[in-house]
Amino acid sequence: MNRPLLAMLMLVLGLAPICVDAGSWPREKGKTFLALSASAIWPEQRAIELPDIYGSAYVEHGLGARFTLGLDVGSPDATRQDRLKTIAFLRYTVTPSSTKHQLAFDIGGGTFQALDVLRFGASYGTGFTSFEHNSWITIDAHALHHSTLRNISLTVDATYGVSLKRGKLMAQISGFQSFDGRKTAKFSPSYAHDIGHGRHIEIGVNIDLHNAPDPTLKLGIWQEF
Repeated sequence: MNRPLLAMLMLVLGLAPICVDAGSWPREKGKTFLALSASAIWPEQRAIELPDIYGSAYVEHGLGARFTLGLDVGSPDATRQDRLKTIAFLRYTVTPSSTKHQLAFDIGGGTFQALDVLRFGASYGTGFTSFEHNSWITIDAHALHHSTLRNISLTVDATYGVSLKRGKLMAQISGFQSFDGRKTAKFSPSYAHDIGHGRHIEIGVNIDLHNAPDPTLKLGIWQEF
Protein backbone atom coordinates (compact mmCIF):
# COMPACT_ATOMS: atom_id res chain seq x y z
CA MET A 1 0.00 0.00 0.00
CA ASN A 2 1.47 3.39 -0.96
CA ARG A 3 2.25 5.94 1.74
CA PRO A 4 -0.44 8.53 0.86
CA LEU A 5 -3.16 5.89 0.99
CA LEU A 6 -1.83 4.46 4.25
CA ALA A 7 -1.72 7.95 5.77
CA MET A 8 -5.30 8.58 4.70
CA LEU A 9 -6.51 5.33 6.22
CA MET A 10 -4.72 6.05 9.49
CA LEU A 11 -6.24 9.54 9.59
CA VAL A 12 -9.78 8.27 9.01
CA LEU A 13 -9.51 5.34 11.41
CA GLY A 14 -7.43 7.10 14.04
CA LEU A 15 -9.24 10.41 14.51
CA ALA A 16 -12.29 8.61 15.80
CA PRO A 17 -14.79 9.83 17.81
CA ILE A 18 -18.11 9.23 15.75
CA CYS A 19 -21.71 7.89 15.23
CA VAL A 20 -25.02 7.61 13.40
CA ASP A 21 -26.46 8.68 10.05
CA ALA A 22 -27.60 12.19 9.34
CA GLY A 23 -31.20 12.74 8.40
CA SER A 24 -34.41 14.55 9.19
CA TRP A 25 -34.61 13.39 12.84
CA PRO A 26 -33.58 16.18 15.24
CA ARG A 27 -30.36 15.78 17.15
CA GLU A 28 -30.95 15.76 20.92
CA LYS A 29 -29.95 18.97 22.69
CA GLY A 30 -26.28 18.93 23.64
CA LYS A 31 -25.57 15.77 21.63
CA THR A 32 -22.97 15.75 18.84
CA PHE A 33 -22.04 13.33 16.14
CA LEU A 34 -19.07 13.24 13.81
CA ALA A 35 -18.77 11.13 10.68
CA LEU A 36 -15.46 10.82 8.81
CA SER A 37 -15.13 8.97 5.52
CA ALA A 38 -12.71 8.49 2.65
CA SER A 39 -13.05 6.89 -0.77
CA ALA A 40 -10.15 5.60 -2.86
CA ILE A 41 -10.93 5.51 -6.60
CA TRP A 42 -8.78 3.88 -9.28
CA PRO A 43 -9.73 5.33 -12.70
CA GLU A 44 -9.36 3.09 -15.73
CA GLN A 45 -5.73 2.27 -16.65
CA ARG A 46 -4.48 3.93 -13.43
CA ALA A 47 -1.86 2.04 -11.42
CA ILE A 48 -3.25 0.46 -8.24
CA GLU A 49 -0.75 2.50 -6.19
CA LEU A 50 -2.13 5.84 -7.46
CA PRO A 51 -5.81 6.23 -6.53
CA ASP A 52 -7.79 9.45 -6.37
CA ILE A 53 -8.80 10.01 -2.73
CA TYR A 54 -11.94 11.80 -1.59
CA GLY A 55 -12.25 12.71 2.08
CA SER A 56 -15.18 14.16 4.00
CA ALA A 57 -16.24 15.14 7.50
CA TYR A 58 -19.81 15.71 8.68
CA VAL A 59 -20.73 17.12 12.09
CA GLU A 60 -24.11 17.69 13.76
CA HIS A 61 -24.83 19.26 17.15
CA GLY A 62 -28.26 19.41 18.76
CA LEU A 63 -29.34 22.88 19.87
CA GLY A 64 -32.76 21.87 21.18
CA ALA A 65 -36.24 23.04 20.13
CA ARG A 66 -35.87 20.93 16.95
CA PHE A 67 -32.81 22.88 15.77
CA THR A 68 -29.61 21.11 14.70
CA LEU A 69 -26.37 22.84 13.70
CA GLY A 70 -24.33 21.10 10.98
CA LEU A 71 -20.99 21.31 9.17
CA ASP A 72 -20.25 19.52 5.88
CA VAL A 73 -16.62 19.48 4.69
CA GLY A 74 -15.12 17.47 1.85
CA SER A 75 -12.54 17.46 -0.93
CA PRO A 76 -11.12 15.09 -3.57
CA ASP A 77 -7.76 16.85 -3.08
CA ALA A 78 -7.02 18.54 0.24
CA THR A 79 -3.98 20.29 -1.27
CA ARG A 80 -6.17 22.31 -3.67
CA GLN A 81 -8.40 24.96 -2.13
CA ASP A 82 -10.49 25.19 -5.32
CA ARG A 83 -11.67 21.60 -4.79
CA LEU A 84 -12.77 22.08 -1.17
CA LYS A 85 -16.36 22.19 0.07
CA THR A 86 -17.07 23.81 3.47
CA ILE A 87 -20.75 24.36 4.29
CA ALA A 88 -22.30 25.28 7.66
CA PHE A 89 -26.06 25.04 8.04
CA LEU A 90 -28.94 25.16 10.51
CA ARG A 91 -31.68 22.51 10.24
CA TYR A 92 -35.18 22.75 11.69
CA THR A 93 -37.25 19.58 12.09
CA VAL A 94 -40.88 20.43 11.47
CA THR A 95 -42.35 17.24 12.94
CA PRO A 96 -42.17 16.05 16.59
CA SER A 97 -39.42 13.49 17.24
CA SER A 98 -42.04 10.87 18.18
CA THR A 99 -43.70 11.04 14.76
CA LYS A 100 -43.09 8.14 12.35
CA HIS A 101 -42.61 10.43 9.36
CA GLN A 102 -39.99 13.14 9.85
CA LEU A 103 -39.60 16.33 7.79
CA ALA A 104 -36.90 18.96 8.11
CA PHE A 105 -35.58 22.02 6.29
CA ASP A 106 -32.19 23.66 6.46
CA ILE A 107 -30.41 26.82 5.37
CA GLY A 108 -26.72 27.63 5.42
CA GLY A 109 -23.72 28.85 3.49
CA GLY A 110 -20.02 28.50 2.84
CA THR A 111 -17.69 27.79 -0.06
CA PHE A 112 -17.76 25.18 -2.81
CA GLN A 113 -15.13 24.92 -5.56
CA ALA A 114 -13.74 28.31 -4.47
CA LEU A 115 -17.19 29.94 -4.83
CA ASP A 116 -19.27 31.55 -2.06
CA VAL A 117 -22.59 29.72 -1.94
CA LEU A 118 -25.88 29.57 -0.05
CA ARG A 119 -27.40 26.19 0.83
CA PHE A 120 -31.11 25.36 0.91
CA GLY A 121 -32.14 21.82 1.86
CA ALA A 122 -34.96 19.48 2.80
CA SER A 123 -34.95 16.02 4.40
CA TYR A 124 -37.54 13.28 4.87
CA GLY A 125 -37.21 10.12 6.92
CA THR A 126 -39.36 7.29 8.19
CA GLY A 127 -38.82 4.15 10.26
CA PHE A 128 -40.44 0.73 9.78
CA THR A 129 -39.79 -3.00 10.05
CA SER A 130 -38.33 -5.07 7.21
CA PHE A 131 -36.83 -8.57 7.31
CA GLU A 132 -37.85 -8.61 11.00
CA HIS A 133 -35.43 -5.77 11.77
CA ASN A 134 -35.82 -2.07 12.46
CA SER A 135 -35.31 -0.21 9.18
CA TRP A 136 -35.44 3.29 7.80
CA ILE A 137 -35.56 5.33 4.62
CA THR A 138 -34.23 8.86 4.28
CA ILE A 139 -34.29 11.28 1.35
CA ASP A 140 -32.01 14.30 1.59
CA ALA A 141 -31.91 17.04 -1.04
CA HIS A 142 -30.07 20.33 -1.09
CA ALA A 143 -29.17 23.07 -3.53
CA LEU A 144 -26.08 25.28 -3.50
CA HIS A 145 -26.76 28.68 -5.04
CA HIS A 146 -24.03 31.00 -6.31
CA SER A 147 -25.50 34.49 -6.33
CA THR A 148 -23.01 36.04 -8.77
CA LEU A 149 -23.12 33.29 -11.40
CA ARG A 150 -26.81 32.64 -10.66
CA ASN A 151 -26.13 28.92 -11.04
CA ILE A 152 -27.36 26.07 -8.84
CA SER A 153 -25.72 22.79 -7.87
CA LEU A 154 -28.12 20.04 -6.79
CA THR A 155 -27.61 16.90 -4.67
CA VAL A 156 -30.18 14.21 -3.80
CA ASP A 157 -29.45 11.16 -1.61
CA ALA A 158 -31.92 8.32 -1.00
CA THR A 159 -30.89 5.78 1.67
CA TYR A 160 -32.41 2.49 2.79
CA GLY A 161 -31.01 0.97 5.98
CA VAL A 162 -31.54 -2.09 8.17
CA SER A 163 -30.38 -2.25 11.80
CA LEU A 164 -28.80 -5.59 12.71
CA LYS A 165 -27.69 -6.87 16.11
CA ARG A 166 -24.13 -5.50 15.77
CA GLY A 167 -24.35 -3.13 12.85
CA LYS A 168 -26.27 -1.54 10.02
CA LEU A 169 -26.69 -2.50 6.36
CA MET A 170 -27.26 0.45 4.04
CA ALA A 171 -27.83 1.14 0.37
CA GLN A 172 -27.74 4.66 -1.03
CA ILE A 173 -28.46 6.13 -4.44
CA SER A 174 -27.06 9.63 -5.00
CA GLY A 175 -27.56 12.11 -7.81
CA PHE A 176 -25.53 15.28 -8.35
CA GLN A 177 -25.74 18.15 -10.82
CA SER A 178 -22.82 20.57 -10.92
CA PHE A 179 -22.94 24.31 -11.57
CA ASP A 180 -22.21 23.72 -15.26
CA GLY A 181 -25.10 21.24 -15.60
CA ARG A 182 -23.08 18.01 -15.65
CA LYS A 183 -24.90 15.15 -13.95
CA THR A 184 -23.59 12.11 -12.11
CA ALA A 185 -25.20 9.28 -10.14
CA LYS A 186 -23.83 6.53 -7.95
CA PHE A 187 -24.95 3.51 -5.92
CA SER A 188 -23.26 2.98 -2.57
CA PRO A 189 -23.91 -0.20 -0.55
CA SER A 190 -22.13 -0.35 2.81
CA TYR A 191 -22.03 -1.99 6.23
CA ALA A 192 -21.34 -0.16 9.52
CA HIS A 193 -20.18 -2.38 12.39
CA ASP A 194 -20.89 -1.35 15.99
CA ILE A 195 -17.65 -1.52 18.00
CA GLY A 196 -19.20 -0.07 21.15
CA HIS A 197 -19.29 3.30 22.92
CA GLY A 198 -21.49 4.81 20.19
CA ARG A 199 -18.87 4.07 17.54
CA HIS A 200 -19.22 2.36 14.16
CA ILE A 201 -16.70 1.48 11.45
CA GLU A 202 -18.13 1.56 7.93
CA ILE A 203 -16.89 -0.19 4.79
CA GLY A 204 -18.54 -0.06 1.38
CA VAL A 205 -18.17 0.63 -2.32
CA ASN A 206 -19.26 3.42 -4.70
CA ILE A 207 -20.54 2.39 -8.12
CA ASP A 208 -20.81 5.00 -10.88
CA LEU A 209 -24.20 4.61 -12.60
CA HIS A 210 -23.39 6.89 -15.54
CA ASN A 211 -20.02 5.59 -16.71
CA ALA A 212 -18.10 2.34 -16.66
CA PRO A 213 -17.69 1.62 -12.93
CA ASP A 214 -14.22 2.29 -11.54
CA PRO A 215 -13.08 0.23 -8.56
CA THR A 216 -13.95 2.33 -5.52
CA LEU A 217 -13.48 1.61 -1.82
CA LYS A 218 -15.22 3.58 0.92
CA LEU A 219 -14.13 3.60 4.57
CA GLY A 220 -15.68 5.58 7.37
CA ILE A 221 -16.09 5.91 11.09
CA TRP A 222 -18.99 7.38 13.11
CA GLN A 223 -19.10 8.52 16.72
CA GLU A 224 -21.90 9.89 18.88
CA PHE A 225 -21.08 11.79 22.06
